[in-house]
Amino acid sequence: MVLAILSLVQALWAQESPNNVPAPPAATIYVSAEDGNDAWTGKYPNPKGTDGPLKTFDAARLAVQALDKSLYSSIHVRFRKGTYYLPATVNFTNLDSGTESTEVVYENYPGEAPAISGGMRVTKWIHEGGSLWRASLPASTQYFENLFYNGVRRLRPRLGLPTAAFPLGVYFRVYGTVYVNNADAKLPYNANCSVEIKDNQWECFDRFIYSDPSTASPVPISSQWKNLNAGATPSNPNCDPSNGSTAPAGDIALLIFEQFSTSKLPISCIDTTNRVVYLTAPTAFSAAKPTESGFIESNRYLIENVEDELDQDGAGIWFLDRSTSPNWTLKYEALDGEDPNKDTVVVPQLKQLIVASDLQYVTFKGLTFEADNYTVWPQGHASIELEPDIGAAVSFQNSSHITFDSDTVRHISGTGTDFISCITDPNHGTNPSTRPEPECVATLPAPSVAKNAIENSAFYDIGVLGLRIGDPYLSTDEEDSVPEDTTVENNVVEGYGRTIPASFGIAQGEGHDNLYTHNEVYDGYHCAISISEQLASGAPHGVGNARNTISFNDVHNLLQGIMNDGGSIRIQSGNDYYTAPGNKILNNRIHDVTDASIMDANGYGGHGIYMDDQTGLVDVENNLVYRVSASTVYTPHGPAKPNKANLIKNNILAYGRLGMIEVGDPYPYYPSGIPASPDDVARSFKVVSNLFYFDRSLASSPAFSVIAGCAWTPFAYPLFEDFESNLYWRTDGKFAGDHMAFSVQKEEDTNTMDTKPPCAPGPAYDPTWYDFYTFKHWMTEVHEDEESIVANPKFKRPEYPYDDYSLPDGSPGVGFSPFLPDGAGRYPSSSLIMPPAIPATFVTEKFNPSTDY
Repeated sequence: MVLAILSLVQALWAQESPNNVPAPPAATIYVSAEDGNDAWTGKYPNPKGTDGPLKTFDAARLAVQALDKSLYSSIHVRFRKGTYYLPATVNFTNLDSGTESTEVVYENYPGEAPAISGGMRVTKWIHEGGSLWRASLPASTQYFENLFYNGVRRLRPRLGLPTAAFPLGVYFRVYGTVYVNNADAKLPYNANCSVEIKDNQWECFDRFIYSDPSTASPVPISSQWKNLNAGATPSNPNCDPSNGSTAPAGDIALLIFEQFSTSKLPISCIDTTNRVVYLTAPTAFSAAKPTESGFIESNRYLIENVEDELDQDGAGIWFLDRSTSPNWTLKYEALDGEDPNKDTVVVPQLKQLIVASDLQYVTFKGLTFEADNYTVWPQGHASIELEPDIGAAVSFQNSSHITFDSDTVRHISGTGTDFISCITDPNHGTNPSTRPEPECVATLPAPSVAKNAIENSAFYDIGVLGLRIGDPYLSTDEEDSVPEDTTVENNVVEGYGRTIPASFGIAQGEGHDNLYTHNEVYDGYHCAISISEQLASGAPHGVGNARNTISFNDVHNLLQGIMNDGGSIRIQSGNDYYTAPGNKILNNRIHDVTDASIMDANGYGGHGIYMDDQTGLVDVENNLVYRVSASTVYTPHGPAKPNKANLIKNNILAYGRLGMIEVGDPYPYYPSGIPASPDDVARSFKVVSNLFYFDRSLASSPAFSVIAGCAWTPFAYPLFEDFESNLYWRTDGKFAGDHMAFSVQKEEDTNTMDTKPPCAPGPAYDPTWYDFYTFKHWMTEVHEDEESIVANPKFKRPEYPYDDYSLPDGSPGVGFSPFLPDGAGRYPSSSLIMPPAIPATFVTEKFNPSTDY
């Protein structure tokens, strides 16, 4: 008894301040979807059943708001098990904030897994016969484009279903781009024919030719589709007459796969005579680079939500019939053994689940967020980098000191979670360079988005981006108003880009001093982790995208044959006059990347580490990169100014399919096409003490070069790239004697290359443009990499499927310091959230890891 009393005294003493003032208590509010009541106080249930937990999230938020936070050390809102179907978005404001001394925590009840849902469960299904079921929806139902059956995303009917068991549809290809002349470009229905490609040829960005008008069409596009209501769209004299459909305008959607974007646009009408599909709105386009977007010949596209394609027994596809009023009809083709009256069918209803504006010192822990209702109808989605017009299911705006810990974000139509700045627009929406993103609910002239942490969480089955930190650069951005000191640690992002495939797993726009570490990102259709500043012509405010660190991440199974121009880990942080300093890519493991070249003749760009545009001063060290479909390290241009080179040091770079180190085109910043003198040349890479391991050569198909792209010219050599003390090993042991091991560009030939030195898009170049050297002559005659060696590094077992790049014998030389590749990825722990495998939403193709790299 004495010991017990002493322990109690010590516990009480520990809670007192140095002035013997008792520490404030913690407050707890309970919430239960199953047996709560918003008329109660939120206390733990009493035996009489007269008081107990609240029922809804918003009631709990208001209860916290009503507390005097100065009286408590912390405030905890604990959610019991069950699904909380939100009637409306939960909006947090500054009134809901905690303080530095009193944190507010919204968390799961220990051992239980509550889910916060923006969806509606569909019940009372009627069996129509065969595999077809239907349900009449409430008149208040909001339009939706996604459906989840027992937690699995199911698709709308797509054109060209090959079999009922394969509902991913068929890729079709643009037959031709539509151009109009000067006179026709001025007609009202040609308003989206807005870029003059050449004299009297204006490209149209809202239409394309789907097959040769002079031959029988193999493309099953029809102006008679049941839910194509051409009469409801603005008059276009070229379109087929209305078929009498009563469906809403734009009910059928088209997804176009462009160079590195994927716009999703509703179909307006069809001209079957000239074989032209018209869209309700244009795709995104750049007048300076029109070939990067638009309906370019051979681009892939999909058409979805074609009611005529619903009749596929056992396909697991669905269609929302909005021609019935006032209650829409939901139709579902069930898979074998499914009964929607026994299973859980959820359709999203809320555009966003949680929106927090100017919130501070709040933690969300152990909660699951699911089923947001992002839709593209009717205006369409014109895809641009970061997809900033697509809001997040859980959005933190102008908020600081937010902790998102051990949460799950899943079954998402749009973006999973974002932390963004919403800055007051001095031009009131008239200038795009100062206009906040559409999801901003409020703005501040100088907000703080600082010291937020996203950790130990899972983001899976995501329609667009998994996690977004910041948005594209605006001229109103200031150093203290963009995301800074953000920590993204120990998370998993899987199955992203499921509705808009040109999406990143973890994406940062404008921001600085952020840390992305020990995450696992995989099964995505574009970059895993991407930092992109997208600077305009004016100088950035403050430091720009500086001092960000991407470290110890494990990223793999990327692009999957769908997208081009993807770097698994990518930084873009500069322009033609400014280079952001201090960015680092350290200790990451990157592998198994397949770009669109596997299915497209013009496909390209499945890189490992990617310094985009004019990025420089990035420290790239201790990374393991292997089995990528282009080059292990790449930059398209490199920094525009001298003394800004990226440092590539102490990395293991293996099995790049096309190359190991590549500079795409280092010449774009010189008016004449070439530098005036060597002093004007900006170095892209300094390459030191790396291990290059490969099994391909220039004679391989496709051709492979250790140093790929546009590397050097005699007058500028060796300024574009500087190699020092590297190890090279080709698995056949014959690299040292290869007479075409390294290449140097010859003098420019104005007869064949205009005013540029030879520069080819990738290693499929004309060998006559180059002088070739053995490894020895490259060192002795070109005087490059003079301390390097050709030697087997003796990895333990690097071949697939073992992928063991450890070095049992220690360093192989060249100053290489061994590191442990297995240190990348999430921390080993029994509490890791392990997401399930996520079904593909598009037809994918992947290179064979045993033979194709």
